[in-house]
Amino acid sequence: MTAPLDLPPMPADADPVILPGLLSGLGLTEPRIPAWITDPGLIDDILSGHADIPADLYGH
Repeated sequence: MTAPLDLPPMPADADPVILPGLLSGLGLTEPRIPAWITDPGLIDDILSGHADIPADLYGH
């Protein structure tokens, strides 16, 4: 794993990177729910933060 100080500097004109997981983790957006999840109870658990979907299951 690379330490943050080992990373090359960002260009001054680089676009900021905002990850959807970060925004939902901070409570700024609702978590994304994959279309294959149809169980209302599981959807409620995901939206309330009691369940998490691993990124590799989103099917990008």
